[in-house]
Order: sequence, then structure tokens, then C-alpha cells
Amino acid sequence: MKSSNRKKGMELFINLFPFISLLVVFIGFALLSGGRTLDISNSRKIFEQSFSLLIVAGAAVFLLSQNCLDMSVGAIVGMAGAVAALVSKQNVFLAFLAACGIGLLIGLINGILHGVLGINAMIATLAMSFILRGILLIVCKSGTLGIAVKMYDLDHIGLKVTVCMVLLIVAWLFFQFHSYGKKCRAVGAGETAAVQSGIPIVLIKVISYLLMGAAAGIAGFFTVIRTGAAMYNTGNMVEFDIVIALILGGMPIIGGADSRFRSAVIGVLILGILNNGMVLLGLDTYPQLITKGIIFILVLALTFTIRNKINSNKKMA
Repeated sequence: MKSSNRKKGMELFINLFPFISLLVVFIGFALLSGGRTLDISNSRKIFEQSFSLLIVAGAAVFLLSQNCLDMSVGAIVGMAGAVAALVSKQNVFLAFLAACGIGLLIGLINGILHGVLGINAMIATLAMSFILRGILLIVCKSGTLGIAVKMYDLDHIGLKVTVCMVLLIVAWLFFQFHSYGKKCRAVGAGETAAVQSGIPIVLIKVISYLLMGAAAGIAGFFTVIRTGAAMYNTGNMVEFDIVIALILGGMPIIGGADSRFRSAVIGVLILGILNNGMVLLGLDTYPQLITKGIIFILVLALTFTIRNKINSNKKMA
């Protein structure tokens, strides 16, 4: 009886931890910043800074739920941004299509490398990241690629909120209720069992990398609109921010049945408030990186330990 209550308590803690973390971070920085975190202008700034990450994190849920990673997503954002900047001189709509197209193409290659050829996901996408960063250095020539003036017309909050809401709602519906989302979680729970159940693992993985590529393409398009230019380091560290955000949001690092789409939204909000709060407090870049790294390790260690205890109790039962 005691062990059963303890297990329920740990499961409740795991489910509530992301919400508690969001509340603590929000209230903490509101107090430390003298209320500046609560300003409407600052809230808008948090959304602007988190917009691209929200889009990509929504797609990353499908991958991480399968216990897969995409270490090239930041480079895809950069490549899509560079392509969008180049094509925008001709037509803004074509620039959007080109950004999405290059994202889909790279996502397809990643899906083939991992899903079809069986190369380890981290190794395959990390190699792709190196290739893309090298191409970006050549294209940008260590400088910047300016965007067409017309692209600035798309830099307004209403459009971004609409795009973000539509993409996240569609992704949430697919992940939580569509058979595809259920199959993603089944693959994460165990590939052998998934194969025996008749789930086409290769197809599931390829589609997931395609979604990731498309999301990165959209993120790259809007990133260069916000910054005004594409650079060789555009999208740098995005892949790490995604993993940190998803873990902070309660996503199991090994994916599986416990994966929840809300992890993307809550995690990005926590990370966005954390980044913004540290800037308001006057912390430099390096202390910010150290702080995020420490928090990530602590949260990962805590949730991993508790999940292991829950799983061990289930096996004993």
C-alpha cells in the first residue's frame, strides 16, 4: 500500500513538475527584475524570441518521442534562412517556399540516413550539421545576406501568433489523437515490439524528419525576417535549446508512452522566461550558458532518477 502511494506520488510529481517550474521561474524573475518581466512589451519580446523555437520544438516532439534526436536542426534553420534571403530578392512567397523546400529536402536526407540506412540518429544529423555549416560559411562568406525590404512587412506580432497557434494546434492534434502520433510513442517505447505490431518504423522515422525539416524551414524564414539578414551562424545552438526545453517541459529523454506534446510549449516558455530574465538581470552570455547547463543537468538527473524508480516499482508489481 505504501509503495503504491509512493509510486502515485512520484507520478504526480513528474506530471506537475513542468507547471511548478514554469510558475517558479515566472514569479522568481518577476520579483528579481522588479516587475519588468510582467511588462507587456517584455512579454512580447519573450514571444518574439521564442517564436521560432516553439515551431521547431513542436516538430521535435515527434522525434524525441521515438528516442531520436536531430542535431542538424539549427543548421537547417540557418540554411533555410540563407536560401530565403537569396530568393527574397525575386519574390517573398517564393522565398518562403524555398525555405520550406530546403528544410524538407534536408529532413528527407536525414530520414533516409537514419531510418533507411540505420545510421545512428545523433551521428547522422551531427554530420549533416557540419556539412550545412560549411556550406553556410561558403555562401555567406563569413558575412551576412540581406533580405528584401518587402519581407519586413511580415514582421508583425499578429501574423506570428496566428502561424504559431495554427502549427502547434495541428501538431498537437496529430501527436495526441492521430494514429501517427501513437505510432511515434510506440516506437519510442520499443522498436522490436513496434515492428511486431506491424508499425512501419522506417516510414514513421522518415516522416518525422520531414516534419522537422519543414518546421526548421519555416523557423529559418521568420528568423531572417526578425534579424534582417542571414548569417553563417544563424540558428546556432537551436538543437540544444530544443532538447533543454523539452526536458524542462517534462518530456522523457528516452521518449515512449509518457511523451506529451505540452512539453514543447511549457518547456519553451520556461526557457524563454529564463533567457529573458537573465538578460534583465544583466548576466553576460557565458554565465547564461553555464546557468542553463546546470539547470538542465539538475532537471535531467531529478526526472531520470524518479522515472527509474517508477519503472522499477512497475516491474516489481
